[in-house]
Amino acid sequence: MRNVQSVLGLTGMKVLDLPDGGLKFLDPRVVENEIKKTIKQIKPHILVTYAVHGISGFHDHLVTHACVKRVFCELIDKKSRPVRLALFTVNEVQAKQAKKFNLIFSTKEEINCIVKTTEEDINKAFAALDCYKTYSEVIAESKIKDMIKNEVYFEIFGERFKRPIKDLCEKLSRRQ
Repeated sequence: MRNVQSVLGLTGMKVLDLPDGGLKFLDPRVVENEIKKTIKQIKPHILVTYAVHGISGFHDHLVTHACVKRVFCELIDKKSRPVRLALFTVNEVQAKQAKKFNLIFSTKEEINCIVKTTEEDINKAFAALDCYKTYSEVIAESKIKDMIKNEVYFEIFGERFKRPIKDLCEKLSRRQ
C-alpha cells in the first residue's frame, strides 16, 4: 500500500490493522470503530467504498461496504462529516470483459457519477495495480487492466440527479 501511495502521489494514507480476507470473521463494530476513528482524524467530505455487490462479490468488499455505509449513515444523522458516500462500481460492458470472473455491475440507472479519466490517470492505475505483487496472477487473469478505460463509475448513495454528475465533488456544496 505504501508503494501505491507513492505511485498515486497521495499526500497521506492510513492502512487499518484488519485481517486481509478475514473481515467476515470480525464483529462488524470493530471494523466500524476503526472507520469512525479514521474519519474523525482526516475529516473527509467524501467517502468512497465498494458498491453493495462488492463488484467481485469478495466478502471483504461486502463487509467493507456494509460497515462504511452504516458509519456514513450514523455520521450524516449527526450532521457530521462526511457529506457524500460514493460507491465505486463497474458497468455492464466492463463486467463482461472479465470473462474468467463473474463480476457484478451496476445498471445504467444506478450509476449517477461518471468521472472522465486521462491517459495519465490510466497509467497511474496500471502502476498502482503493479504494486500488488502477491496478487499479480489474479490481476492478470481478471484482465482488470483491460477494463480501465476513460471513465470511472460510481453510485452516489442517497442522492439522485437528472443526469450523471461528472465529478465526485459536483453539487456537493448544496449538502454541506
